[in-house]
Amino acid sequence: MSYKSYSEVENRIQQAIVELNGEIKPNITAVAREFEVPMHRLRARFQGRQSRQDRPPTNRKLSEDQEEGLCQYLTGLDEIGIAPRYSHLNKYANSILARSDDDPTSSPPTVSAAWTQRFLKRHSEFHPRKQKTLDINRKCAHHFDDIKEWFQRYQDIREKYGILDTDSYNVDETGFQIGIGRDQWIITREPTRPMYLASSSNRELVTVMETVGGDGSVLPPLVIIPGALHMEDWYTKTNLPDDFLLGVSETGYTNDMLAMDWLVHFEHFSDRRRVGAWRLLLLDGHESHSTREFIEFCDEHKILPFCFPPHCTHLLQPLDVVVFQPYKHYHAEAIDSATRTGCSEFDKIEFLNAINSIRSATFKPSTIISGFQKTGLIPLNPEMVLAKLSPAEQEATEGPHTPPPQTTNLTSTPQTIRSLRYHANFLRSEINSNFNSEIGLALSSTGTKALETFIKGSLVQAQSGAQAFAELTNTKAAEVARAARRARSRRSIQKGGVMYAHEARKMVRQKEQESLEKQVAQAQRSLEAVSRIAENKVKKQWKDIAKDMRKAVKDQKQKIKLQKLFLRQIGHSISKFSFSCNTISSDSIY
Repeated sequence: MSYKSYSEVENRIQQAIVELNGEIKPNITAVAREFEVPMHRLRARFQGRQSRQDRPPTNRKLSEDQEEGLCQYLTGLDEIGIAPRYSHLNKYANSILARSDDDPTSSPPTVSAAWTQRFLKRHSEFHPRKQKTLDINRKCAHHFDDIKEWFQRYQDIREKYGILDTDSYNVDETGFQIGIGRDQWIITREPTRPMYLASSSNRELVTVMETVGGDGSVLPPLVIIPGALHMEDWYTKTNLPDDFLLGVSETGYTNDMLAMDWLVHFEHFSDRRRVGAWRLLLLDGHESHSTREFIEFCDEHKILPFCFPPHCTHLLQPLDVVVFQPYKHYHAEAIDSATRTGCSEFDKIEFLNAINSIRSATFKPSTIISGFQKTGLIPLNPEMVLAKLSPAEQEATEGPHTPPPQTTNLTSTPQTIRSLRYHANFLRSEINSNFNSEIGLALSSTGTKALETFIKGSLVQAQSGAQAFAELTNTKAAEVARAARRARSRRSIQKGGVMYAHEARKMVRQKEQESLEKQVAQAQRSLEAVSRIAENKVKKQWKDIAKDMRKAVKDQKQKIKLQKLFLRQIGHSISKFSFSCNTISSDSIY
């Protein structure tokens, strides 16, 4: 008795089980001989033991239907553009195990740290990839309709005002930590020994405002340095070109005043090369670009400021998409070159001395033109950006999909995975049990496989749905927590009415000035109170001194008076004594 494959033997065993189910007193030995299958294997299958290919490995935590449900859930996440991390995959598996644990007295089983790697090997359709970080506000701003509408408005404004490519500009700020570079690839004969290069630790931030044109041109920048004073060394000990504009601010970032200074700078240099009547200025929605002074200056000089959608500059802005990455690269190269040549401190002077060469390597016409092309701006091609959005983000504009018809919610329908698994095991036991004479029905081999497939699919769908519900619950909880954090109280500026942003900032500055004036006035009042206290104390001391002096004088006068009285009494006594003596002498004569 020999067959070509293991699966063929199992198929014969399933046929033999159907035969045994039809007998009142099944004879396993006779049926095994009839179908030419091993008797002990037939007995094991008839008693409900699964084959090796059907039962899960002994060291696998999740059952086959649980893993299939997890795979289906991961596929659903991938379709809507949400890719889980390794830790998330472990968390999903542990939540599935926790839901299927029947023992409430002990902790549910969990997967190991190496389980994720084994899972990915078993399911080769999932591929690990490195994910780039992206601000959550930018991720949430990927609305297909909004970006498409923005491109339409961009096209309309160019056609309405006759904007030429040479008169189209993009401006943006980027920050540099002056002395912080990047790791570099090196060539060495020591593959294991760690290699280090001294690097400056200067973390001061310098902001540079750059402006590029649609024809590949670049205008002189505005360099904003943290501080309050312009230092002589910035200009005398560096090779800064004459047309570079430098500014200072306490934070090193741009503000309303510096934005206006840059706008005057931009008008001066862009007007020299203007061809058409109007110039288009593509910029982000920073508050300094929406002040009344900024808008009025643009109107007076025929400049059209056109803002990108919020949090979408990484998709639409040429400087962000193409130019700033090599800009940071050549800055790191400059730091590396300086430290290799003995520079121990890459400070402001070194940065200003190197920025012209950094810009020369970065702002090449081909690089700038590539930035406008990849953002679909020049030439106009919105598909360059819209194609980058995920399918779920594109389909979100096509209207909601019709949900599949819902099944009738019967009271006997299993409501949990545990109860569904119980029903599944019951059906399996019924399939492998003896023929039920009351029903009078015996399933064929094909029917048995179909029912088993149905049971497995039901378990897979239940696992996937339960995991989706758990993740949705966590997402909703996080959204509620974020909303609660955003709703915390803040100091108010004005009660009711409307106000412009620049007016609000002016009021804030005015309140800060009033607060400072109040503090100064309070300090002055405190100083005056201290002065009054000190003056009163001095006056009291002088009064006490004067009182003591008057008392001393009075005591002295009283003392002198007593002395005089004493002397008069003595004189009077002497006079009486002399008189007595004279009287006695006279009497003695007579």
